[in-house]
Amino acid sequence: MKKSKDVLNLPVMAITEGDLIGKAHSLLINPNNGTIDYLLLEGEKWYLEKYTLAFSDVSAIGHNAVTTEKKANIQLVSQVENAVKLLESHVPVLGSRIMTSDGLLIGKVTEIFFDEHTGEIKGCELTAEGESEPAGIIPVAKIITYGQKYLIVNEDANIALTSDLQEQEDTTPVQPTPAKVQTATENQTADKDDETEDPLKIFGEKQREYLIGKKVSKTIIDSNGNIVAAEGTVITEEVIEQAMRVDKYVELTMFVK
Repeated sequence: MKKSKDVLNLPVMAITEGDLIGKAHSLLINPNNGTIDYLLLEGEKWYLEKYTLAFSDVSAIGHNAVTTEKKANIQLVSQVENAVKLLESHVPVLGSRIMTSDGLLIGKVTEIFFDEHTGEIKGCELTAEGESEPAGIIPVAKIITYGQKYLIVNEDANIALTSDLQEQEDTTPVQPTPAKVQTATENQTADKDDETEDPLKIFGEKQREYLIGKKVSKTIIDSNGNIVAAEGTVITEEVIEQAMRVDKYVELTMFVK
């Protein structure tokens, strides 16, 4: 397990060439997958275009440097389409304010914890408004949405904090096998209860209610170059359904005013 401060500002070294090729400037996060997809690198001259290193090409994150196999793994940002898209969507996570699915602002993200091998985010540190010391870590299971300005979490996230993600993973109890097979009626009842209490569904409904009537702040285009919603379009149920059909719903939620 690593955290953002274990990476940021570290020099990046190419093993084959034995050469320092930049410094880790920031993390590019994929909000759909909850992963760190790229490291954004800063060269010796700050005014030149930045470079990017895919997280999958990171060999190791050491105490003194981040290593990658060869210089060829480093590319200009403008040459990596996926990196450009992540920069345009601008979901920093670090520094984002944290809001529960029932609309309670509980603080901000002051640290990100992730798997050093896969880049998968495992949790986010919560520091309450007006406090200097963190209250604890929100496990990824309690995170619903990584947004441009807000991290949306379950209603009980602030009482499910942990100080050790690894310890929590190691001690998560295994659910026992049921003593009997449920009947069809019992299954239907259980499904109904699960549906009622599903925080993701509740948030989805609230998010739709919030979007209806808002205006699109940036023209959204699908993968074929077709306009899904032009800038200034008033969001309706039809606009939302169209965005979902072409996998642009997340982008729609990011660019509203």
